Amino acid sequence: MPLFLCRWSNGDCSVAWARNEEDAIVELDQVANAEGCPVTQVRTFQVHFVLTDRGELALEGLGDGTREEIMSFAYPVLDQALSDAYGDGDYDSYESLPPDRRAAITNAVEQERDRIDPDETQIAGPQTERGRDIKNQTDMPTVLIDRIVRQVATKRLKHFKGRTKPS
Repeated sequence: MPLFLCRWSNGDCSVAWARNEEDAIVELDQVANAEGCPVTQVRTFQVHFVLTDRGELALEGLGDGTREEIMSFAYPVLDQALSDAYGDGDYDSYESLPPDRRAAITNAVEQERDRIDPDETQIAGPQTERGRDIKNQTDMPTVLIDRIVRQVATKRLKHFKGRTKPS
């Protein structure tokens, strides 16, 4: 099953296993509505967690290629700023960077947090009037609303008995 990366409008990102992008949006609804957010299939992914003394899992790092794939898709402005800041090989940590390079990274982070506006994305509405009513009352993804409406309609139609037999 493929792995999908969602780049949220606030700059965060999430990954989810799903059969396809629509299923990923449904899965990501546990976090928030991913409609209008860029979503892509991830080809390279490795993550390493550390078990802390408090009994929690903490992210230790990403595997080779994983960081590059995430940065190029989700954070191109920041990726360029980091490349510019560290590209000459003179600095090996954020703390060792001169103030102007740190400022460029900070500026890129701010730009990334503001770069994506899901409200500006054209999102198809639900297929039915009932679905549109649900959409107006909730923040559920359209794909999930359409699935639920379809399931309920199918269930009701199975038990529907018309007044007369069709000829």
